Amino acid sequence: MKKTKFCECIDKYRNELYMTAWAILQNREDTEDAVSNAILKAYENLNQLKNTHKFKPWITTITKNEALKIRKKRLPLPGDDAMESMMKPVQEHYDELWDVLEKIREEYRLVLVLFYYNSLSLKDIAQVLDMPVGTVKSRLSRGKEMLKQELERSGGI
Repeated sequence: MKKTKFCECIDKYRNELYMTAWAILQNREDTEDAVSNAILKAYENLNQLKNTHKFKPWITTITKNEALKIRKKRLPLPGDDAMESMMKPVQEHYDELWDVLEKIREEYRLVLVLFYYNSLSLKDIAQVLDMPVGTVKSRLSRGKEMLKQELERSGGI
């Protein structure tokens, strides 16, 4: 893949990468760091991408791993919860659904984000999360149910 094509792909998927990292970190600065680190790591390892048609799941996997690395290193600071409740992911793509998604456990939230916001197939989600497709299907199903319950509870349905 040439540098110009790489830049085009990054521009195309930037918001989806941000949403993936946000689903894990729920912190603007950490999310931005995770996406930046992922883009740099992808660029440095571009020669490892054998099939350019698989760029989206490949870069999404890198983003997920970078977000998990940052979360593992992160120390909670006093007032983080109050500050983060005021932040919104990708302002132009923000909708009320994010408020509900934030209440769902990460393992289900991440599958929902990858499926609905990133438009990844079940097979690609399984690859990104390194789990069987059956597990992705069950988490998606449970996540939908949790989302429905949260929406009913909040009066969204």
